[in-house]
Amino acid sequence: MSFKEISQSGVLYVCVAVGLLTVVAISVLYLRKSYNHAIACGVSKEKMKGIIKSSISFSIVPSIAIIAGLISLAAVIGLPYSWFRLSVLGSVTYELMASNMALSSLGLNLSNATGYAFGLVMWAMCLGITIGNVFNIFMCKKVHLGLKKLGGSDKKWGVLSQSVFMNALFLIMIVPMIASGGASLLTLITSACLGLLITFIAEKTNMKWIGNFTLAISLIGAMAASIFFDGLF
Repeated sequence: MSFKEISQSGVLYVCVAVGLLTVVAISVLYLRKSYNHAIACGVSKEKMKGIIKSSISFSIVPSIAIIAGLISLAAVIGLPYSWFRLSVLGSVTYELMASNMALSSLGLNLSNATGYAFGLVMWAMCLGITIGNVFNIFMCKKVHLGLKKLGGSDKKWGVLSQSVFMNALFLIMIVPMIASGGASLLTLITSACLGLLITFIAEKTNMKWIGNFTLAISLIGAMAASIFFDGLF
């Protein structure tokens, strides 16, 4: 079977559906346990309903950006596995990077990728992001306490260390885009400018709500601009 046939196969759709239903069942179970525990602690049902409604609204808005990401990722690895990755554990940036690295390691691209290559892409995505979670289980507490201790002894160094850590993670993803230049660089600049523009509008006007759509607008706008930029190079 070819890369495309496997990525759109019925078996994969069934496996993804089973996985997502399992996650939904676990979520409902913990929602029920949390709700009953809150009621037992004296929280009113009216307040709990308000919390649930606000949580739903705050979950829907970021999902707009995820849907846009799903469209772009589905063009690379098909709809079912893209749906699974972005629904359970993953991000568009990581998934695209992992899939491209997996294909590049075989000297392939989407036009000539084989079924074997799709299996490698799946494992690269899964193992790469799972390692981070396993690391957190054993090391997150030690790292957190170390940063907390550093911040307690010298607040400036504490803030600086956290900033450097986050910036390092961010730079790993954007440096390849900058180095490649051309359409990738212009798309990155467009996305950043859109994000700054939306933030400026939210801060200078009464449209505070638009800040919730920063990621979605930046992502969709940059995707649209990339089509134009790609035609220039």
